[in-house]
Amino acid sequence: MQRAFADDAHPTQVAPFPEPDSDACGEASMFDAGHFSTPLEGDLSLITSPTLRVNGALDSLLSMLPETDFDDGSWQSNLWGQHAQVSLVSKEIALTEEDYLKMWDMCVDYQPWQATDPSTKIGYVLKLFKNLHVTFAREYCAPHIHRYLYKDHMPQFILQAFSVCMLYTNKTDANRGIILRVLHDNVTTLLASSGATTLTPLEKLARVQVLIFYQTIRMFDGDITLGQQAGNDFKWLQSWIGDLCGLRDNLVDSVYLNDAALGDRPPQSWERWIFAESLRRTVIMGYVLKALWDLLKGGESEDAGVVWAQAHRWTLSGHLWNAPGSFEFFRAWREKPLWIVSSFKFEEFAKTGTGDDLDEFAQHFLTLYFGVSEIKTFCYETRKQGPTSQLDAEFRISPPISAADHLGRISDSAS
Repeated sequence: MQRAFADDAHPTQVAPFPEPDSDACGEASMFDAGHFSTPLEGDLSLITSPTLRVNGALDSLLSMLPETDFDDGSWQSNLWGQHAQVSLVSKEIALTEEDYLKMWDMCVDYQPWQATDPSTKIGYVLKLFKNLHVTFAREYCAPHIHRYLYKDHMPQFILQAFSVCMLYTNKTDANRGIILRVLHDNVTTLLASSGATTLTPLEKLARVQVLIFYQTIRMFDGDITLGQQAGNDFKWLQSWIGDLCGLRDNLVDSVYLNDAALGDRPPQSWERWIFAESLRRTVIMGYVLKALWDLLKGGESEDAGVVWAQAHRWTLSGHLWNAPGSFEFFRAWREKPLWIVSSFKFEEFAKTGTGDDLDEFAQHFLTLYFGVSEIKTFCYETRKQGPTSQLDAEFRISPPISAADHLGRISDSAS
């Protein structure tokens, strides 16, 4: 095995590894046969209720969405700029520049002082990523990592990342040096897997999730060397995400189904859905982190047009993501609302969704799209249940403003 360090290397310096292949999307079976249980047919037989839909829409969210034709092919006019390459984009569906209009203010009008204000979109997303390792250390899950993803089979990468996150969360001036050494050793071990050809799909997913943790720690530690290393290692993150895209079930067969048809097509098993949904969300988290890095550096992301013109689909349903077991999951699939979201296209959710339908991932990205105050108000006005997590508790606010004031504010922000 190639040595990762020179004998006299600085404890935060990593020697170069072979460059990732330019064609990052490999082909592999989505599941290793030894990693997932068989479908739980007994649970399905217990479900007899038809699909239900919640009709408590907050019209102000819908009014804020840009009016676009989803499949009109207008994206081919190269609205994304000189780096958009049509030939590299999935032809099944494409998103346009207009689908991200609500996020332009964060990207185009960004100023460094906004990062200190948690009421701004950039301040909010920075807080999310800065605390990602803390969330994993304390709860052993994350918005993109299901609590039971590694219940039966835990790759060594995850054990190492959990140790790093736990140590870094409890870092002091006295133990900082040894913790950075542990981080350094684990990053080196992870990058050494870049040439491995026998990784299972679960290990490939774990590798990306672990690198996201290491990237966020190094990006926001404040140490110049660590920040530089994080920047250098984004090539690995992008390459490995490409591998995941080759494994991903992008919900092509589900996105156009109506509610009843979707409810009648549950996944083969709860465990398989957990893997598939965690993979879909991990791809998005990784790409958002790379875009955030480019924004903070003040440079242009050369691959943004290609990455975000693709429809990165995921399932919006807190009822499914937070289900404590297989029975509850399949019952929620048939009885509770769910939405197949393409990247950040929230039109259908804005028509009928409520705060009770959200999980943390959905709440984060709705906030990133619409705004902090807007989603606070949306959750407050539509949520029937009390706060169920620390994240929900953070969204408790004073009594809502009057309808007239609220609509006026929404109108002002839209203009």
